[in-house]
Amino acid sequence: MTIAYTRTLQQRGFWVLILGLYLVLGGSFISAAEVALRADTPQTYTVVKGDTLWDIAGQFLAEPWMWPQVWQANPQIDNPDLIYPGDVIELVFENGSPVLRVSQPIAAETSGLPTIKLSPQVRRSNISSPIPAISLEQISAFLSSNSFVDSQVLKDAPYLLAERDGSSIFATGHEIFGRGQWTPGIFSYDIVHYGRELKDPDTNELLGVEAVYVGSATVKTTNGQEATLIIDASDREARPGDRFIPNLRVPLDSSYLPSPPTFAVDAAIVTIDDGRALGGLYHTLILNKGKKAGIDTGHILVVQEPELEVIDNQGPVSRLQKLQRFIGMDGGRTVAFPGENIATVLIYSVFEDASYGLIIKNTKDVRMGDKVVTP
Repeated sequence: MTIAYTRTLQQRGFWVLILGLYLVLGGSFISAAEVALRADTPQTYTVVKGDTLWDIAGQFLAEPWMWPQVWQANPQIDNPDLIYPGDVIELVFENGSPVLRVSQPIAAETSGLPTIKLSPQVRRSNISSPIPAISLEQISAFLSSNSFVDSQVLKDAPYLLAERDGSSIFATGHEIFGRGQWTPGIFSYDIVHYGRELKDPDTNELLGVEAVYVGSATVKTTNGQEATLIIDASDREARPGDRFIPNLRVPLDSSYLPSPPTFAVDAAIVTIDDGRALGGLYHTLILNKGKKAGIDTGHILVVQEPELEVIDNQGPVSRLQKLQRFIGMDGGRTVAFPGENIATVLIYSVFEDASYGLIIKNTKDVRMGDKVVTP
């Protein structure tokens, strides 16, 4: 849907924003009429240098990821998917539904200013954007590099023996020795500590072990089980006995347009950060759903408080309900109401049976026992 076009720019050091009009999966979109606007939504917004798609959408919408549902191609503009600093985004209503679009630009002056031609790039995700849809710079410091693996897999993983020169300090650039069963064709490994064993809150079964990230290393040579590696990066001090696991994490790509899953998710919180009782902005939640449940990097979920149970003593009562109440049963007296949505979570790391999500917005503290669901 993105067509290259030419436009004159008058700013120094501009940022180009390509809005992600991503694929509409059959039956998965919410209609624009159901999109909630902010109470203080402006009539127009002027794009400034450094804006992201999330920033712009957040000026108008209560939930920024719903931007594609209200974005409309403006026939007066050659390529409505491209936005520049200085462009004016306007809010209009068509048939009672909110629509966002770029106002008609002023005709380019023949002033000899540089002209930039842009073409979309093919990407693994469904959006074509050379700059972030969200700002990873703002959240990267809060993203955990830990992994979540099966307990036995971690126990059987190759282990760190020593540093070549006999030093007790393992630092970036040092040559180290490891031993174990190395994965054929894999040369990049994370060095990890054996972390917490975490259970599924719903079943009480062991989900796996949190492999605490220490650093990364690249295999230099191997001789059967023995291998020599070079430490590429180090976040903390490594120690003999630390494990090597293949670096298979798919990082959160800045080109992802965060969006809700196209299916219902009902996940439980396994832990909040390193075991907090309460979670707030930029805290990580480990969830008991991962790749097997269809969770993917870039998914947006919401934290929902537990159901509220209300006793109904006012409604009509059948004979059966009267009998049930007489013998001490509920008899339809309790009515359950869904809990309030209190936080927005961005999934940034996904494993087979678990995923890591960052709280990027919250109105209340998140607690163990809250559910994480599709918005």
